[in-house]
This record gives sequence, structure tokens and C-alpha cells, in this order.
Amino acid sequence: MEDQPWKGRCAMRRSTNTHARLYLDDHEVGVIEVKGRDNAWGFGEFAAGDAFERYAGYFGAWSRLIHAPHEDDRLTDADKAALRRVEYAIDRLHARLFLVESEEWRRISELAIDGPLVEWREGWCGEDEARST
Repeated sequence: MEDQPWKGRCAMRRSTNTHARLYLDDHEVGVIEVKGRDNAWGFGEFAAGDAFERYAGYFGAWSRLIHAPHEDDRLTDADKAALRRVEYAIDRLHARLFLVESEEWRRISELAIDGPLVEWREGWCGEDEARST
């Protein structure tokens, strides 16, 4: 049986990577200064590029809904429905991260951009994805 290290979770290995480029639907949309990692999650500071403009509405709406004051700290049914729609739209984006120092690609399964802050969860990768680009 051939060794296939790219199968399974593309876990963020501890590394010296501090800079990354964020791609959405194969467009470079900004740069990330990686600040830390916690298992499959990474977090850092995001600087949007010009191409981010086409996606900014999704993340702006998400941020407004998350941070809006709510009675008893609960979302209304209408806000829940709006948040669900925005999160589905964000989840449908093909998100990848290019780690500059190690020249590695990582698939992102969850992405949250809140102003200058960014969090992402690395997804599962398979042979085709790991060998692409």
C-alpha cells in the first residue's frame, strides 16, 4: 500500500509560517499575518486586497449580525435566518490559504473575517487537492 500523507485532515503543523495569502474562488483577496494556531484552527490579522471587495458584503453582514445588540443576548428568528443565509454563502466559497514561508497550500473549511481579524479552520484534503497548484 502506497504511503499517502496528503489523505485526511490537513492539520496545521507547528511552523514558522507567519504570512499567508487568502484565496476565495481562486482569487487572491488579501494577506494574513498569522498570529497563532489551536489544533486545526488558525487566527491572525487580515489585510484585504482589491479583489476582496466582491466578498466583503458576506463578511460585513456576518459581522453585523454577530455583534448586533440582542435582547437577552439571543438572535431573533429573523436574524437567525439571515445569519444562516450568510454563513451558507460563506461556506460555499472555495477558500484556500497559501503559506508563504513554506510554500504550502491549505484548504479552509470554515472562515470568519471580522474587520481586521481572521479565523479559519483547515479542512480535509485528498489526493487531488493536495497535488493541485
